[in-house]
Amino acid sequence: MKPLAKSLLSFVALLLGLGAAALAVASLPWVKPRPAVAPRIAAIAQGAGPLHAGVGVAPIDVPLGAPIAGFPRLGFRSDGADPVSARALVLAAGEARVAIVSAEVLLVPDTLRAAVLARVRDLSLTGVVVTATHTHAGPGGYYENLPAERAGLGPYDPLMRDRIANAAAQAIRRAYDDAAPAELSVARGRAAHLVRGRGGAPQDGALTVLRLVRPGGRPLAEVALFSAHATTLGIRNRRISGDWPGRFFARGTHGVRFLLQSAIGDQRATLPPALGPLTPDAYAAALDRAVAALASGPRDPAPAFGWAAADVPLPTPAPPIVPRPLRAAATNVVNGLLPAEARVSALRLGPVLLVHVPGEVMHGLAARWRALAGPDAEVISLADGYLGYVDEPERSAGTQEHPERTYYGPALSPALERGIALVVGALREGEKHGSLARP
Repeated sequence: MKPLAKSLLSFVALLLGLGAAALAVASLPWVKPRPAVAPRIAAIAQGAGPLHAGVGVAPIDVPLGAPIAGFPRLGFRSDGADPVSARALVLAAGEARVAIVSAEVLLVPDTLRAAVLARVRDLSLTGVVVTATHTHAGPGGYYENLPAERAGLGPYDPLMRDRIANAAAQAIRRAYDDAAPAELSVARGRAAHLVRGRGGAPQDGALTVLRLVRPGGRPLAEVALFSAHATTLGIRNRRISGDWPGRFFARGTHGVRFLLQSAIGDQRATLPPALGPLTPDAYAAALDRAVAALASGPRDPAPAFGWAAADVPLPTPAPPIVPRPLRAAATNVVNGLLPAEARVSALRLGPVLLVHVPGEVMHGLAARWRALAGPDAEVISLADGYLGYVDEPERSAGTQEHPERTYYGPALSPALERGIALVVGALREGEKHGSLARP
């Protein structure tokens, strides 16, 4: 064998040896398995007396060329922007005050939530829930997490994080200042013709609408609980937009309109052929008609009101699509990039119990959690953090839709379920005895 060939083989062998050694070191048990720790109540309160409510809207300041979020791309620079906003609803009864934010962004990582909370701490709110409409054309660059940046959020820019957090905080403050007596009514129905299950999943299609008016009937807010991915603009779009939720907001005539995504994990937006091609405007119009067709129940000026939140210790990350020989190394890498704890919460508002979860909840799991929480429960996805897709344990090993976005393996949903059971149980117990005591 010629000397050059021998040198090349020796070099290749050296590289392979170094790679094997690096993998062996990376695969050492650097990360100890996290013990199963019970969730703990973080906040609990029950309102009493007439309901007060206020709304606020604040634009998200999007500079020219801001990163666009929603899909993996080689370059994330946008070529323009439609108006996008953060919307807040503050609800209060007695001393209990809760703010719900619906922001026109892809998702809400825990760092963004923390930035919003820091900006409204002086309001002494009992609870704050920050949710995303899940537009796949929203402003990006607000999450300092390299895998998330490359997977769809765009390169991190602290100014973008501050722009979104400032808008959410401003909306909360406007809603807080706007709070005044209000009456609640609820409508329930279905719009199954507007969704299709992904990966063979059943259609969800549940549509619940909360309507708030001032005494005398002047419209204040309309909150739609529905689940459908906001991906109608597609991966080729380079213009920042709220996608169909933004168009849906613009069509509201019953005060300020909100959207809370429910069991969104495996629900795709679709339109019957008779309604034409799937566009943001066409889809928003179809959902608007479905909402308008729902008849509300009687208005209640003093609905039951309660709030409970729990911190849930999370299991050790377990990326399912990594080949088995690489899983230990992958776990070591992602362990420091993913949260070790998550927040779940529940809001009792008259005949509705809103259960907020920090991930994209699949239809089957949401149905299970509704059964756990009671027939009046609604599961809200993409609230107060992002843990990826959240599915039933038996489906969390890489067989469901988008397995690359299942970060914690089959132990995640049981951990969150324990937190849900805790907050729902606390509210039920308080309702039974007529009061809730703070821990």
